[in-house]
Amino acid sequence: MGMGKGRKNRVLKLTAVKVNYIIREKTDNISSKIIAEDMKVSISTVNRVWGHWMKNTEPLAPKKFGRPKKSLGESDIQLILEIHKEQNSGSRLIEKIIEQRDGRHVPHNAIHQVLLETGLANEDKQKKKRRKPWVGYERKHSLTAVHLDWNTGRF
Repeated sequence: MGMGKGRKNRVLKLTAVKVNYIIREKTDNISSKIIAEDMKVSISTVNRVWGHWMKNTEPLAPKKFGRPKKSLGESDIQLILEIHKEQNSGSRLIEKIIEQRDGRHVPHNAIHQVLLETGLANEDKQKKKRRKPWVGYERKHSLTAVHLDWNTGRF
């Protein structure tokens, strides 16, 4: 694996606040290079934002990133509610029933979302908690982890 540009944990570089700042600074005749350095974006991005503003007189809306959400069809929702009414079971069991009955896969997270929206399931606070507690590097006395080397300067 190289040290190239990865797409994991991508952060939106261009926010609405930055767009407004770019427009304000360009209005004051500040150079794109200076603005780009201030906002930690490329010069071409600054010019793109400014060009959009000049053309449409409205700020450029930052794009959403990540995989687009797939929404379930009305027939899927009806099927989920029907099976839940018959079986009174949770999302993971409903997922298995749909797979056996219809031979297709509907993710249990999507099923659970439908059940939550219709009030047929409740959010479990226990399952929303962080399972593994965060433990920093701890010592009873903070300086017991310190290692120092020194010399007198004479060889």
